[in-house]
Amino acid sequence: MNSKVAPRLAITMGYAAGIGPEILVKSLVNPVIRRYCRPLVIGDSRVLQNISQKCGTSIKWNRVLSSNQVEYKPGQIDLLDIQNTPMDKFEWGKVIPSLGKASGKYIEVAWELVMNGEVEGIISGTLHKEALHKGGYRFRDELELFENITKRSNSFFIGVNEKLWTISIADHVSFKEIANKITKENVLFHIKAIDRSMQQYGFERPKIAVAALNVHGGEDGLFGDEEMKTIRPAILEARKLGIESYGPYPADTIFLRAQKGEFNAIVGMYHDQINIGRKLIGWKKGTSIMMGLPVPCGTTSHGTAFDIAGKCMAHSSSMEFTIKTVSKLTQCTR
Repeated sequence: MNSKVAPRLAITMGYAAGIGPEILVKSLVNPVIRRYCRPLVIGDSRVLQNISQKCGTSIKWNRVLSSNQVEYKPGQIDLLDIQNTPMDKFEWGKVIPSLGKASGKYIEVAWELVMNGEVEGIISGTLHKEALHKGGYRFRDELELFENITKRSNSFFIGVNEKLWTISIADHVSFKEIANKITKENVLFHIKAIDRSMQQYGFERPKIAVAALNVHGGEDGLFGDEEMKTIRPAILEARKLGIESYGPYPADTIFLRAQKGEFNAIVGMYHDQINIGRKLIGWKKGTSIMMGLPVPCGTTSHGTAFDIAGKCMAHSSSMEFTIKTVSKLTQCTR
């Protein structure tokens, strides 16, 4: 990518007491990243400098207090410095409501930049849902928070690995709620959503496998009838629209078939059905993309990893892959 036309991305620090700050600074010292985007970091310079020193990374920050001071110059990283971390309460790997509130503020600022036309995409640093909730942002996940800020609905998560894209219908809900989410309309919406997103990214005609909900694919109604009544009719409807969708296939073999190259994407019925498989394939080269919003957004395929927070042990590869993927999506949707 040509750095002269690289998209401007707002990259938030995430939850300060997790691995978000560490993987952020490790990503930004990789010179390849600047070929993909012009980053504007939103976070607290004290936290970022602290973890940089601990991990032996060196970044020349251009600390600014407002977006009109951003320079996007080679050799430095612009940082919109919001010093809202209560350092007297700071402790690595802990749920601290005030830190959750601080991480939510970074997201709000990022969206202000989008609405003002100052950035073209958002990378969300890893958030901790409990801390975010206790900090006053009472949302199930980043997507629900983003929808609230942008007044959008019908947005969705897509999991992206190097060779496989995934989407789940019932995402961040309790297990007992899953079956009620599996309607023909919902299945069809998600098939269409991942097909459209992949075509925006550059796939001409992605091959999409759809998972069954029930064990053994329901065995023609022996173990449940969702496959016959809702999932298969949605697949057939999608095929009438010209979408290459197939299934429903039993969930215990669908990823094996995808790994062999039969499919480019999988539509799963619920969160763990999809995410266990895709993370086994390779979480280090994976990302969670949020689509259906004013601009493409993304976050890592992992969480805050409290067990290694502040220890300089975290891999930055998922963050780097997220930046590259969102950058390309942003260019494709310009």
